[in-house]
Amino acid sequence: MKILFVVKQKKNVDTFAGTIRTLLERGHRVTLTVQEGQEWRDDGIGRDAACPGFAAVRGPAARTDAWAQAALLLRSLRDCAHYLQPELRGAVKLQTRSVKKLSEDLQLPGDDAAVAEALRAIPPAQARRLREILDLTERALPPDPLWVSFIAEQAPDLVLVSPLVHFGSAQADVVAAARAAQVPVGMLLFSWDNLSTKGHIHRDPDWMFVWNQRQRQEATALHGFPSDRVVVTGAPRFDAFFEKQPQLTREAFHEPLGLDPSTPTFLYVCSSPFVSGAELGFVRKWIDAVRHAACESLRGANLIVRPHPDIDLLPRDEPMTELRWPGLPGLRGLVWRPFGDARAIVLRTSDHAMQGLYECLVHSAAVVGLNTSAELESAIAGVPVFTVLADASDADGQSGTVHFHYLVEANGGFVKTARTLAEHVDMLETELKTPTDRRVLRSFVSDFLRPLGIDRPVAPLLADAIERAFPSGSEAVRSGQPHAAPAGTTLEPEPDGDIPLPLGGKLAGLRLRVPRVEHEPARDRFKPDPTTVEWLREHVGIGEVVYDVGAGIGAYTVIAATQRGSIVVAFEPGYAAFRLLCDNLRLNGCAGSVIPMPLAVTGEDGMAELKYAPGRPGEERHVVHAGSWRTRRAGADERAFVQPVCAITLDAALARYALPVPGHLRIGEHTSVPAVLAGAAALLRSGALKTIFVTVPEDGEAALTTTLAATDWTVSLHKPISRGRVHMVGVR
Repeated sequence: MKILFVVKQKKNVDTFAGTIRTLLERGHRVTLTVQEGQEWRDDGIGRDAACPGFAAVRGPAARTDAWAQAALLLRSLRDCAHYLQPELRGAVKLQTRSVKKLSEDLQLPGDDAAVAEALRAIPPAQARRLREILDLTERALPPDPLWVSFIAEQAPDLVLVSPLVHFGSAQADVVAAARAAQVPVGMLLFSWDNLSTKGHIHRDPDWMFVWNQRQRQEATALHGFPSDRVVVTGAPRFDAFFEKQPQLTREAFHEPLGLDPSTPTFLYVCSSPFVSGAELGFVRKWIDAVRHAACESLRGANLIVRPHPDIDLLPRDEPMTELRWPGLPGLRGLVWRPFGDARAIVLRTSDHAMQGLYECLVHSAAVVGLNTSAELESAIAGVPVFTVLADASDADGQSGTVHFHYLVEANGGFVKTARTLAEHVDMLETELKTPTDRRVLRSFVSDFLRPLGIDRPVAPLLADAIERAFPSGSEAVRSGQPHAAPAGTTLEPEPDGDIPLPLGGKLAGLRLRVPRVEHEPARDRFKPDPTTVEWLREHVGIGEVVYDVGAGIGAYTVIAATQRGSIVVAFEPGYAAFRLLCDNLRLNGCAGSVIPMPLAVTGEDGMAELKYAPGRPGEERHVVHAGSWRTRRAGADERAFVQPVCAITLDAALARYALPVPGHLRIGEHTSVPAVLAGAAALLRSGALKTIFVTVPEDGEAALTTTLAATDWTVSLHKPISRGRVHMVGVR
């Protein structure tokens, strides 16, 4: 079976790496695409598997067709309406976040919390009608053409997506395109809170794979997903953590930190910014409460505060110390002492395998936290967890969410909850005198994280479940009706005379703002070259990186970004052309996938000059001359304008700016071709670049062929065009 695995971020790959390896070892083929941060590659998955069959490819990051903005707005509205259902009306923090996302999309001023409160006043029956209307509208959206093309190219038997549920999720378009292609879809739940905190599932998969029975109930109660299509497998993301063992003795762990190993240690685990945007203030209150405890052992305890990985708990200029543990060379620690207390520190550890977190846990008498997934790792390590119901000013993402309540003792969880800091300190004193029965923690871990057996790794169990749900990957999926794309919007001319230009035919939906020239119709200012367009269609894979050198107003940049889902680095030094390039990215909704660079690409770094065509300063028609800048008198003919610019080679730009590595290169200005290639020697030899599209004079064809041959390139296309020029495509 050929499986296309689509994930949002690199962390999703880490969670399901074991399952991917298992599927590969069983003879399946897996193609992986990471939508955000697509520079990620194999990372050992394919190499570690017992057999080949793994590929990491680029895919569309987000929708780019004429429906893109409508789809995003619709899904933001649905997310807001999602939190109006009775089961979620108490999740005030979550609802306010959905309103904030909608406000950002619509650029609305005002108080998000006040809007959320007004929405909660909508009667339940009317809120239900609103959700039904939005559901019907979502079903009427046509599939994303990019994803339809991508799935057709990959030809999978099965599509797996994770996390799928997320505010305005672009992965809804993955599901819609797969259904249109009659390819079944499975959703793999990534985190314990996804079904309650991330909005609505905008397009239903065929099967959903979750951790436990509680999440199975959530899928039905909150999303209306059929319970008989939900499979409970456990949480694969913790498989590696279950295998952890202490690598340091108590003494070896505490002494580099300057803490007394004979004294009890309590670990405070910080929450995400969503839960608490100002947790340091609460941490100080907590430390002060502990230091005033009646129990001497608690009053003198070591207190370690572990920041959330996504937040800087302290100011960046706060003094800190770097240390290492002699018994564990791969572990590095950063220590701050901001509390004026020798026994209270902030500790951040850095290691891929999370051994640092494990050591912090197992050497602690208990863990304290407001609302964080680190509490789950604590339970796996057998360490009890305590929390305090914080004020909204300290942590409005605690009791104002749904998933927090799953962990507390009153609801069958394991976290001991206090209403006040005084009550909390009493609980910690009791823990020192009478430690928690670890069987309570083990029972929760079994039910919540490994319901199919606490000693059974989940990754192979999830692979089993996928194979059972999709025995051949060929079960039919009913597709929706085809839809026509919306007609292009007619736009009024801008005050400066730039004219939005709708194009027809194969480029329908593309709009370009072009410079206005007297006595020359706007449409005549840009006539797309069919050979260039065909090169983009035939050679550039969906989601691949394209460098557009001499991009001009961005016509081919926009085509690559919108019709191939490409990440484009567009180099254009002409000041007027660069402005229009940026306008056109915004006009076509692809600014998020294009990096515009106002640099001249040449054969060496330094200063250069742009010499423009007479009467057209700032446009894309220019010649680049290398050379140091010097003062000069203004010319008698004001039309002959020379612009000093910063020049750079492609090899230097890649290294200096950490740009995504290109798979394809277009050089738009024929006079620049030799210099651009001379400054890309390392790139040409790297193996990453697949094709080069250039236009050269006929008398420069032989020299270019020789240059390419020197780096193992051949010419696959030679097409003469007007004015003695030739289109050429080079391939490895």
